[in-house]
Amino acid sequence: MIGVDMTPEMVSRARNNAVKGGFTNTDFRLGEIEHLPVPDQTVDVTISNCVINLSPDKQQVFHEAFRVLRPGGRLAVSDVVMTAELPLEIKNDLDVFYSGCISGASSVDELKTMLTQSGFKDVVVEPKEESGAFIKDWVPGSKVEGYIASAVIKGVKP
Repeated sequence: MIGVDMTPEMVSRARNNAVKGGFTNTDFRLGEIEHLPVPDQTVDVTISNCVINLSPDKQQVFHEAFRVLRPGGRLAVSDVVMTAELPLEIKNDLDVFYSGCISGASSVDELKTMLTQSGFKDVVVEPKEESGAFIKDWVPGSKVEGYIASAVIKGVKP
């Protein structure tokens, strides 16, 4: 297992947790998701949990995931997606828009297009309706859960 984080503190924390847990098949590297410190075609599965929406260059993230995957490798991601166009009152409220993890959310169609352009097949972007139960607490009273959702994002490298 290879873990990548952009901060030395998180890499150190992950390494310490691996030692505490007795995990010996782990390697944690300093890097960015847009430029993974991993050789071409060496990974079986690429996973991420709610990080890609924070990248300013999602297309590059998917290109990198495709590059490091072996043929037949899979992308399995959970992230925030936009399910409807955001109203101006949310877009104009910088606290809600940026600190609520909303600003980087792409639409389902945009994500499918990016994954396909990167070379992935069998692309799935599946919003989870039940995610509104916790998203509504991100920015209470904003009704943001009507515009974004957590989603499962999958693709396969042929």
